[in-house]
Amino acid sequence: MQDADVIIIGGGIMGCSIAWQLGKYGKRVLVLERKDVAAGSAGATDGVVGYHTKRPGPQMDLAVASIAMFRDLAGELGENIEFDFTAGGMQPAEDKMQYDLLASIAEEQRTSGVDIRMISGDEARALEPNLADDVYGALYCPTSGKVNPLKLTNAFAHAAKRGGAVIQTETEVTGFLIRDGAVKGVCTDRGEYYCDTVVNACGSWAGLTAKMAGLDLPVTPRKGQLAVTEPVDFFMRATIQCALYNIIKFRPEAIRDRRALKLGASLSIEQTENGGMIIGSTREFAGFEKENTFEAIDVMMKRAIRFFPALENVDIIRFFSGFRPYTPDGLPMLGETAALKGFYMAAGHEGDGIALSPITGKLIAELIAEGKPSYNIDVFSPNRFLG
Repeated sequence: MQDADVIIIGGGIMGCSIAWQLGKYGKRVLVLERKDVAAGSAGATDGVVGYHTKRPGPQMDLAVASIAMFRDLAGELGENIEFDFTAGGMQPAEDKMQYDLLASIAEEQRTSGVDIRMISGDEARALEPNLADDVYGALYCPTSGKVNPLKLTNAFAHAAKRGGAVIQTETEVTGFLIRDGAVKGVCTDRGEYYCDTVVNACGSWAGLTAKMAGLDLPVTPRKGQLAVTEPVDFFMRATIQCALYNIIKFRPEAIRDRRALKLGASLSIEQTENGGMIIGSTREFAGFEKENTFEAIDVMMKRAIRFFPALENVDIIRFFSGFRPYTPDGLPMLGETAALKGFYMAAGHEGDGIALSPITGKLIAELIAEGKPSYNIDVFSPNRFLG
């Protein structure tokens, strides 16, 4: 007897989104989570929901479809997820070289039909008066937004439970039951659970989970370090990353600062509804080592004050870090593996998981329940890494 139609491994933002969507099809869903809901990336990140940080091409197109879903998401989930669609996204440039690099990236991004434009330093300061006086110009996307990732993940989880899903925390997967090239169940430290469909939504741990099923899928952790300030009066509306954020991501050969490249260090900053500022971040290959480092903190704080001098007298109340699930080509893995029938991947979104969580849940659920998603995801197939 089967314990569920679908077992989802991972109670993060992807797993809970998929569980919610599968409930719409009447599927019996069991979510197995090693720790607690949102204990991974969703609980250790900012809430940028924007186009301007997305890779031009398939990833950007997927983001356009996903971000469109956010407009009605709070109503569908029945909870306040602190989504602000009109916050805007901005990337200030320090000089003409950075400005020109951003302009070339923006030109490619606009092929997906998004409103991303270059503005002058004066225009940037008119939008965000606390910006430094010497900012040369900026990339600007007026329709980029922000959300509370913890509230969003929990809202997905609550909606999934209302749809009949069981979310079982403090349950560690230790292996799989496989017969005739197909998955038949999951082994855990609390016993075995039987099903014909498994979704690997383990984020940065997805590569290790796949390996237990005999699959070599290159999802690895990339550490991001962040800081949180004390609540302050209104300071900024937009979500802001300095120009290095996109340049490191899309034009790393243009970076001359070896330390910035090694740490993947650039400014990322936003103000939450309670007034606190979330300041980051880094993109470091450090395995699963989670400690904050003085080197990264030094770079992040200096970048923050360089662009926002008024932050010099604001107190930091805590530092934290989390992992971003990285893939070699920068694209997530979505879909069933050819090597193991019934084993699906929904991981590898790196720093774009919050923005891509609604569409990921929808497409994986459609694929499982209907045999075909409403959006072509062939380019994201995990089989591209399996030969």
